[in-house]
Amino acid sequence: MSKFKELTEDECLQHGKDLIEHSIRENIPIKTQIKTYIHFLNGLKRRKDNKLPIYRSDHKLGFHSLMALCYLKIVNLDDDDTGIFISQRKRKTYLSNKSNPVG
Repeated sequence: MSKFKELTEDECLQHGKDLIEHSIRENIPIKTQIKTYIHFLNGLKRRKDNKLPIYRSDHKLGFHSLMALCYLKIVNLDDDDTGIFISQRKRKTYLSNKSNPVG
């Protein structure tokens, strides 16, 4: 759903840790943070399913929310059941008909 520059697993989890630490400094309890992150991610998925636009800021906050849940061990980053898949995007190759004329 989102595309970001390549990061290691530790760098990804650091984004989640930073979000949690910032929220703790704002006196937001961990339980409230967890509920908020899950609610935001569910809203993001609902927008994707309904083919509504997802803005860049939403993608970034969604990524940080997901990494915060991973950091808190609510979501396992390597679990196949959660649907989290991180990989490089494959580039499309186009064939030209000019070099191989049909006929």
